[in-house]
Amino acid sequence: MASLIKKKKGNRLYYYLVESARVDGKPRIVHQAYLGTAEKVAELIEQKSAPVPLSATLRDFGLPGALWLAAKQSGVWPLLESLWPAPRSGPGPAHYLLLAAIHRICDPGPKTEVSSWYERTLLASEWGFPSERFTSQAFWDAFEQILPESSETLTPAEDPLDQAQLRLLGLWKEKHLVGRRLLAYDTTNFYTYIASTNTRNHLAQRGHNKQGRHNLRQIGLSYVLDGESGLSLCHHVYPGNVADVEEFSVALARILRLLDQNQMTRDTVTLVFDKGTAALDNTVQLQEAGVGWISALPWNQAPAELRERATEELPPCSAEQPGVRAVAEKLLVHGQEYLAVVKYSAPFAAEQLHSVTTSISRTLQSLRRFSKELNKPRSRWTEEGITRKIQTWLSGQFLADLIRYQLESRDGHWRLQFDFDQAAFERLLGRRLGRTVLLTNRMDWTAEQVVTGYDGQQQVERVFRGLKDGEWLAWGPMHHWTDRKIRIHAFYCMLGISLLQYVHRQAKAAWSDLSMEQLIEELQRIQQFVLLYPRQGEKGFPRAAYVLSKQTLAQQALAKALKLDELQVTHRG
Repeated sequence: MASLIKKKKGNRLYYYLVESARVDGKPRIVHQAYLGTAEKVAELIEQKSAPVPLSATLRDFGLPGALWLAAKQSGVWPLLESLWPAPRSGPGPAHYLLLAAIHRICDPGPKTEVSSWYERTLLASEWGFPSERFTSQAFWDAFEQILPESSETLTPAEDPLDQAQLRLLGLWKEKHLVGRRLLAYDTTNFYTYIASTNTRNHLAQRGHNKQGRHNLRQIGLSYVLDGESGLSLCHHVYPGNVADVEEFSVALARILRLLDQNQMTRDTVTLVFDKGTAALDNTVQLQEAGVGWISALPWNQAPAELRERATEELPPCSAEQPGVRAVAEKLLVHGQEYLAVVKYSAPFAAEQLHSVTTSISRTLQSLRRFSKELNKPRSRWTEEGITRKIQTWLSGQFLADLIRYQLESRDGHWRLQFDFDQAAFERLLGRRLGRTVLLTNRMDWTAEQVVTGYDGQQQVERVFRGLKDGEWLAWGPMHHWTDRKIRIHAFYCMLGISLLQYVHRQAKAAWSDLSMEQLIEELQRIQQFVLLYPRQGEKGFPRAAYVLSKQTLAQQALAKALKLDELQVTHRG
């Protein structure tokens, strides 16, 4: 509610229009507009008009503001400042780290663009630093303070970024933001544009790129998050030519060190990972480490009588797992008895069916056109070339089992015949689509508990998709070419993911089924107008009023849940 107050300066009274609200439970003035003396107010009333602003500036408010508040409320910002203190004047390394993370979420691009973007956000007024302090060279210098050249020979216990990850986990634990029960683990890789002639970089190597860019050097990333809150707990950047299975032993040692140093009992933690990591050596290491684990089992390693059990024989899960059926059975794998769970998901089956039918249609059309091409009189295809081309079309999942072909030579020309196997398609529908076989050493868990636990691994996959598609936080293109800068890039990207997850968790109080993509889109639409008014009288500075853009009901609810009103203040000068 707005009210009129007066302030005495010298022998004169000046009037202000103020709005008050509760901030941290205490009444505070959140908006203040200067009206002037009684004569000036009377003049305004007589003219029945308000002062006309000289100019209006638009600023990004909702998304950078929510991330900045999350950094303060979660304790991340005080922790970063304690690790890398700021100088007496100007921004410190912690400012550059946090700004890099927020920029990658809001408006990803090279460091040469950060300065102009920063000036268009509320961070410029919140921090009070001129945009000229955030040049590309300034970022480079700040990152040199975080990870100097001498750090290449440090042990993990001495490494600044490893210690920062350790402190962050301790912070999440202290604030009860991590559940401790489920840790989701996965690996991926990101291609780079680092030149082949660059011999100073050892992380970027050629390997099997999951985005199909095998011609480029890539780096690998192993990642652990809390399966309940989604907060980043541990990550490791490794050379791009290292296989996922080989990386697991390195990642496990880091995970165990973090657990032990934060006094988190190993046997109370369950590590969740996908089938790419479920090798014999890794399960042995997990057994020796004393942690619980859940993994997807490769389809061909599960007994047929278990994995192909009729759908109606699989008991349905509770309403918390709609459309999901699961059954548990003890199974001997790698010479050890574990609990195996067959999970059937109707939504997943529908997704797979759509993908398979689309691939079948596309492949059959390609085979038809190719068969006609082979019938042309001047066709000069070799058997090896024909087979290689067909195998490429049939390389998609399930296609080789569903489409049969025959190749024979007649009168010096090759003839191609193909057919669709209807019986194989029916078996696929009834015994394969929508099914996942899970394996765990949690012998006392129910089938539904195992299924629910494995859902944490899907959070990691969503994070990886958000990083690669740029819908959450854009990892690439990465404009760094040294190992140390790549490690810092990974650190602030994972820090940004944690801030996003923290904001998402808060926002769900206002919108329970809100997706991350919807959250980012709605917050980006909340903007701030800075209206510059002429000064009152001959002295003083022009006055600025800060006004938010018109918001929808959903945006108003999000702003309230995220406490964005704490940032909506009026400045003068």
